[in-house]
Amino acid sequence: MQIPLSHFEQFIDETILGRGLSYFKNGHVTSVEELSPGEFEAEVEGTEDYEVKLKIQNNNVTEYSCTCPYDYGSVCKHIVAVLYYLRNEEAVLKQSDKEQKRTRKPAAKRKTVSEQVDEMLGSLPHDDLKAFVKEQCISDPGFRRSFLSGLLYRTSAESPEKYREQVKNILRSAKGRDRYINWSRTGMVGKAVNAMLDIAMRHVDSGNYMSACYICFPVAEEMVKALDFADDSDGDIGGNIETAFDILAAVSTSEITEEIRVYLLDQLLKYYKKNIFSGWDWQTYLLDIAVQLVKTEKEAEIILPLLRTHVHSEFESEQMTRLEYELIKKMKGEEEAGKFIEQNLDNTDLRRKAIEEAIKNKNFDKAKSLAQDGIKNDSEDKPGLAKEWYDWLLRISVKQQDREKIIEYARYLFIDGFRHDQDYYSILKQYTETSEWTGFVEGLIAEIRRKDHWSNIDMIGRIYIAEQWWERLLGLVSGTRHLPYIQHYEQYLSDKYPLELAELYEKGIIEYLKKMTGRNHYKEACSYMRRMIKLGAHARFTDLIAALRKDYPQRTALMDELNKI
Repeated sequence: MQIPLSHFEQFIDETILGRGLSYFKNGHVTSVEELSPGEFEAEVEGTEDYEVKLKIQNNNVTEYSCTCPYDYGSVCKHIVAVLYYLRNEEAVLKQSDKEQKRTRKPAAKRKTVSEQVDEMLGSLPHDDLKAFVKEQCISDPGFRRSFLSGLLYRTSAESPEKYREQVKNILRSAKGRDRYINWSRTGMVGKAVNAMLDIAMRHVDSGNYMSACYICFPVAEEMVKALDFADDSDGDIGGNIETAFDILAAVSTSEITEEIRVYLLDQLLKYYKKNIFSGWDWQTYLLDIAVQLVKTEKEAEIILPLLRTHVHSEFESEQMTRLEYELIKKMKGEEEAGKFIEQNLDNTDLRRKAIEEAIKNKNFDKAKSLAQDGIKNDSEDKPGLAKEWYDWLLRISVKQQDREKIIEYARYLFIDGFRHDQDYYSILKQYTETSEWTGFVEGLIAEIRRKDHWSNIDMIGRIYIAEQWWERLLGLVSGTRHLPYIQHYEQYLSDKYPLELAELYEKGIIEYLKKMTGRNHYKEACSYMRRMIKLGAHARFTDLIAALRKDYPQRTALMDELNKI
């Protein structure tokens, strides 16, 4: 999402805005640097010091990130604080420009970090620069890792083992006395290793594919080993492994030399046979990438036995069968691949391909038979998959313009399905006679109500919104005091029923605070009180605050949050 710097408040939650503004006003934004035109980096002091990065193009914030653990949205208070800082600085600069124009003094343009570095590199003696780099490598482990990882490819000493040693050093330095890496240090490890992977990705972008492979294989291996002695609750280590595999996959689909293709294929098969990633999806992913690289019959003959052995689960078996199909198609062509599909229709991916091929050839009877057999096979053990086969029957019926079947399948999938492959309601409306539509919809609603399922409110709400039956939607929402539900439907009802919605919020907040205690819950309740203000229910809001102060005087945290509204 792009955010205009000039009026970013319209795009960010009000609570987060308030906290970010407070951080900015209290001077928590420090060390703001423009790395290159439009690319900013800042430190924001909080529970810890967090690093914020922003990119601004044409006064729009196009990219933003923060190292804090905020999980409730894409924009945290630290990012907001930096936005306030930059906008304020921009205003100060504009004012300064005006004053300088009046006094006819030339404005001194502030140099970016990139420009400052270029200037210093151009003027520093070579020996001084070498001495500085050497000193930093000795005293600063982070700089040392970046320097060695970033420039090792320029030397004859580059090898996977050199990069492996760097990863091992990162892990070694993070271990405690018990040889275990705790949660906070795991985050540091993830960040340090990710810096190496950023370099690998830059190698891919510049066509230096071998160096990318040299980095990614040891990173993936050492990090999967680290899962045995690290708390990876936040997925930092797993994320590093995933990124390493993504980079290897990117190399495999690039225009690489035969030397690199053979090296990458050999390494993938070597790691697969070593079973380093056994028990993880990455083990299968090794062969997935390998199949894409195969060119010769000899290579195919090496991989084929691997696809038929060492299978430990039904899911893994399905993946291996799919890869065997890809290999046959690549080496023997469409006809042999088609025969393989017919022999392995119990494989979900291959049944799907068979249906697609039958539809493509307008063999609708075969396509329907394949989908119906899928329903029989999967209805009991895999109901979600069975719904997909029903969706295929619907698509086939649309192709054949079979109105009766279209309505039958779309109705079933709208009421009983939890898939959203298509807009089933719109399909029903398209194929039902206009004169019959209102009665048809009432029948849908009645059937949904009989199901007594947790998703009833959502499905009926979607109908009321589609038909613009706002009074009935209000009645539906009035039947619940679940605050997120009320907020979800507020956008449809606020114009016509603002005070009614505010009353629903009030009742929901009262019920919520009867059951919930703790500052986070109080903050949540206060966020809904702010919505009451936006709806114009100031008197009701004031009465609610007074009632809560009277009912819960002992809840000091609640009183504190109420004071902030």
